[in-house]
Formats: sequence, C-alpha cells, structure tokens
Amino acid sequence: MSEIPVHLRPRRLSDWINPTGAKKVHSLIDKVYKRKNLEMAWEKVKANRGSGGVDGQNLEAFEAQLDQQLDRLQRELKEDTYQPLPVRQHPIPKRDKPGEYRMLGIPAIYDRVCQQALLNRLDPIFEPLFDDASFGYRRGRSAKDALRKVWKEIQAGRSGSSMRISETFSGPWITRNSSRWWPTK
Repeated sequence: MSEIPVHLRPRRLSDWINPTGAKKVHSLIDKVYKRKNLEMAWEKVKANRGSGGVDGQNLEAFEAQLDQQLDRLQRELKEDTYQPLPVRQHPIPKRDKPGEYRMLGIPAIYDRVCQQALLNRLDPIFEPLFDDASFGYRRGRSAKDALRKVWKEIQAGRSGSSMRISETFSGPWITRNSSRWWPTK
C-alpha cells in the first residue's frame, strides 16, 4: 500500500497555472513573442521613459524603427537567438555619503522591451501566488508599505515581529529612525 504525498502548494509550474488540470501547459515563449504582446511591452517601456543603454539608442530612435525592431525581437525570441546587450553603468551619488556612489544599470531599449514582454506574461501567472506579506520587487509595493504592515503587526500586539525585522533590516535609516517604528518602553 502506498501513500500519496500531501503538499500544501503545487510543485510543478503547470499545476500553479492550472490547478484544475483543465488544460495542459506546454510553453509560454510563444505567448511572449506574439506581436500584440511585444507592442504592449513597447508602450509600457515608452510610458516609463528613461534613457538608452550601451547601444546609445534612445526612445525616439527606437520608435522611428519600431516595426523593424519588434520584427527582429520576435524573430530572435522565436528562433532562440536573442542575446541581451550589457547594461550601461551609471554612477548615482549615495545619500548621506558624500563622494560615494552606487552603480545604476541601464539596459538597452531593445532589452527593456523584451523584459517587459516577459513580465506581461509571467506577472499574471505568479502574482496571485505571492504571499500578501511579500513586498520585494512587486509592482505597487514598496519598503515603506512593508514597514507600515510591520507597524500594524506590532500595534496589534503580535510579539516577535520587531526582533525578526531588526535582524533583517540594518543601516543608518533604521537606526536613525528606529524610535519612530519601535517605541522604547
């Protein structure tokens, strides 16, 4: 007699996408390189503005050759020959640390369109699976939102939250403003 293992969460991508098993999932790449998806991706990249990457191409130059660019991207994704360019590094001054910089990576417009096309297809699949307490790298959520949630937990008397948070976060912002979030007793 064998027992079937019980898992709280599905283990395969196809089970996440289709928990009822109504339709088999084979591939997502053909949905990524559909022309309509690439056009929607371009519109989002254009709306976000920003500068170009190492190729020196800006939004206006990309848009002037939009049909050729999207055709090329579609072909490269379909034929599995797409190769992203290196990101352009731009130094950004660190706040409260004069003379120190952090590097900001700026991808080429072409690569940003590809990244957005992937996000267009992956986000609806995976976003519903994330826990409500997850704030990292999610659209519409920020570190400040996470801290607000932590503060509500502390206010509600859920102990242990401040210890785990203080172990997770460090740096001058937390130590300088800790009395605002964790009142002394």
